[in-house]
Amino acid sequence: MRHLPLGAKRDLGRLITRIDEEFERRTLPEPNYIELATFGWWWTRMRER
Repeated sequence: MRHLPLGAKRDLGRLITRIDEEFERRTLPEPNYIELATFGWWWTRMRER
C-alpha cells in the first residue's frame, strides 16, 4: 500500500467502502427476496452435511 500515490489510495478506499456497502445491502434480503434467501440458506446447510 505504501508505494501507491495518494490519489490511488483514496480511490482504493472509496472502492472498498462501496464494495462494503454493496455487500451489506446484498446480505440483508429485501422482502421479496426473503424466500430466495431462505432457500439459499437451506441449500447451503444441506450441502454442508
